[in-house]
Amino acid sequence: MEYLLIEIGIFIIIFLFHKLDKIKLFKNKIQMIVMYASVLVIGGIWDNYAVWRGHWFYPGVGTLNLFFGYIPLEDYLFIIVVTYAILVGYEYYKKHIKNIK
Repeated sequence: MEYLLIEIGIFIIIFLFHKLDKIKLFKNKIQMIVMYASVLVIGGIWDNYAVWRGHWFYPGVGTLNLFFGYIPLEDYLFIIVVTYAILVGYEYYKKHIKNIK
């Protein structure tokens, strides 16, 4: 459960940046769905392959122990949260930091 709680905490912080700063990430919902579906499929395949090959493993401790393939549910959520954080960070940079000279 620790892994999930950390992800929720990170998501809340990023969500606050996103909403309080009124950052727009996508032009429409289709663009958002395609983006997140793409990273979820690619990241899921990548992580499952890495665990299958023995590059890393999930012992189940600290997770909900709900595995889809070789990786826990939290890892799929991690893929989404990290993508969201990168998008918000990039848009924040473009809006605030890039214009500072």
